[in-house]
Parts: sequence; C-alpha cells; structure tokens
Amino acid sequence: MKPLIPALGAVLIFTGLIYYLLPPLFLHAGGPAWFLLLAVNPLTCLICGIVFGLLCGIKKSAILLPILAAAAFIPAVYLYYNDSALVYLAFYIITSAMGVGIGWIICLKK
Repeated sequence: MKPLIPALGAVLIFTGLIYYLLPPLFLHAGGPAWFLLLAVNPLTCLICGIVFGLLCGIKKSAILLPILAAAAFIPAVYLYYNDSALVYLAFYIITSAMGVGIGWIICLKK
C-alpha cells in the first residue's frame, strides 16, 4: 500500500484535468453537457476511486477522495455549467466511494 497523500494528489490532479479541461473543448465543439455530467465525470470518479482503492486500500481517510472529488467539481459548475448541475455532486460522491470499495476488494483478492 502506498502513502495516502501522493496517491490522493495524483488521482485528484487527473480528476481536476477532466473537470476543467474537457468541458471547454467538448462544449465548444457543440457536444451536449449532459454527456459530460452523466457519463464522463462519473466514469472518471469511478476509475479514480478504483485506482485509489488499489493503491491505498480502505483506511479511515478513504472518505477523503469522494469528498474532495466532489468539492473539486463545485467551481466547474459555476465556470461551465449552471446551478442545476450541483445535483450531480451526490452522484459523484457515491460513484467515487463505490470505486474505492471496488479497488479495495480487488486489492484484497490479490
């Protein structure tokens, strides 16, 4: 198991890149915002949660990833979307927590 801070930092940097670099490119090209909100961002949260669960397992601090991943989305709501996108925060927290759990289960089976 790797230390928590480097793994958390790497996962949050990747999540931040998806939250902040993809919407301007995607929305400028005429893509629908719902695709980012309902497919890309949850998939990112799930994958990052699995990676974090594989690297760090489940500790008391495992709840940090879902909370920080959702908190990183809040400024993106006001930059690229509107206030109605705040509803997806709960969905991203649950998806990240599921990813951490899946990663932890995979780590246990190794």
